[in-house]
Amino acid sequence: MAEQSLLVNRVAELETQVRRLMELLGQAPASLPVALFPRIDTLNTTVETLQKIVGEWPDLMGQRVTGAIEEMSILTDGVDVRMETLQAEVNLLKRALGREEDRAPVSKVKVLDPKPFGGARSAKELENFLWDMEAYFQVACILDDEKVSITSMYLTGDAKLWWRTRLSGDASANREKIETWDVLKKELKDQFLPCNTS
Repeated sequence: MAEQSLLVNRVAELETQVRRLMELLGQAPASLPVALFPRIDTLNTTVETLQKIVGEWPDLMGQRVTGAIEEMSILTDGVDVRMETLQAEVNLLKRALGREEDRAPVSKVKVLDPKPFGGARSAKELENFLWDMEAYFQVACILDDEKVSITSMYLTGDAKLWWRTRLSGDASANREKIETWDVLKKELKDQFLPCNTS
């Protein structure tokens, strides 16, 4: 912008000088010294060159602006892609937080831990353990996919030994993993209930 202003000022100065020169020539006698003609030609050429440069200025500026717009467009596209990625991550976090919000509000009442199960082959003890665990899940608002891992924390003694060997043996014996509460209840009953009770 400053260059254009300088060029415009310079052209104006040259035009003023040419005008003064023309005024002088107009007042001068018909015969001018021959030495002035080359200088007048030089001035005319300089004025034409400057007018041409000033005339090309909008085209040069237009090309620069077009280039800048193209660069901005590329940058904007990159920002748009990044925004879409971030929006997907935000949506994922919202869904994860939504699961937390789906839980029932946490009660201020202290939930007592269920009594651990040690693996006694007693129908009464196993049924009481399973009933206590279900009551605990309900009061503590435990989600279905967490019930198996929480129950495993309340297994002791023979029951804990059975659970550890069952986990390590599932892969080698091509058995399905115990992932649901109903399957775990069935497996515990099959393992620890006396044979004559169901």
